Amino acid sequence: MADFHRRRLIACLGAGLAVAVPAIALAEGGIEHGDAAPVRKPKPKPKAKPAAAPAQPAADPHAAAQPAGHAAEPSVKPEEALARLMNGNARYVDGYSVHPHGDAPRRLQVSTTQRPFAVILACADSRVAPELIFDQGLGDLFVVRVAGNVVDDSVLASIEYAVIHLGSTLIMTLGHERCGAVKATIDALAGRGSPDDAGTRIGALAALITPAVRSVPAGTADPLDAAVSLNAANAAAEVFAGSRPLRTRVLAGQLKIVAARYDLDDGRVTPTRTSQA
Repeated sequence: MADFHRRRLIACLGAGLAVAVPAIALAEGGIEHGDAAPVRKPKPKPKAKPAAAPAQPAADPHAAAQPAGHAAEPSVKPEEALARLMNGNARYVDGYSVHPHGDAPRRLQVSTTQRPFAVILACADSRVAPELIFDQGLGDLFVVRVAGNVVDDSVLASIEYAVIHLGSTLIMTLGHERCGAVKATIDALAGRGSPDDAGTRIGALAALITPAVRSVPAGTADPLDAAVSLNAANAAAEVFAGSRPLRTRVLAGQLKIVAARYDLDDGRVTPTRTSQA
């Protein structure tokens, strides 16, 4: 009975949670850069230094040694976290990725602690790499990847850990164009399942994706793409409904959960449309 009420909660909340903000106005250059140091007039001009990577909130060097039960302070505001993702994706789409936080100093900085500003639940598809499509680096994103970007206990626990103990303030459930896991579910429900899947655990993924496939209205022009968007929306709703600590943070304005779709052709990430009309 409890499971029945939980599923009703997920169905009711899906549309409200999964709609991300519309296209965000993107600043030139995306991530902000510091001003160059002034040059003294009498002396020869010093050799120019490469632009520094965008500054991150100061990391607590003792974070790894914090006692159990200590919740991390939020890394950034949820709106800022979403803006960083969208700005980074815009750079990626336009071919101007800056590949921040990938050098040796950054590697050393995050070797003892981490403060990722966002959690990305993405498909395990080899063409969907969050650090690349959002133009982020080491320590910026807490990435959970599983075929079909579905939510089970281990996935939800991983997301909870990032928010509660690492300070992430944004959760994005990211589906993608032509998802193979969603396509396999559609085929299986239509009686066209692959005989090669016999004896595997692939059916467990299909069971989690099935609600989205069955929610696609008859006559939809592209049922696969519609199911991809609905599946991402369902995942966002499942995260909200399945975790009281996360739900409390969302209702308090401390955390944002959004669903989105990644286009394999142009590289663009867009909000998921949850309307079934």
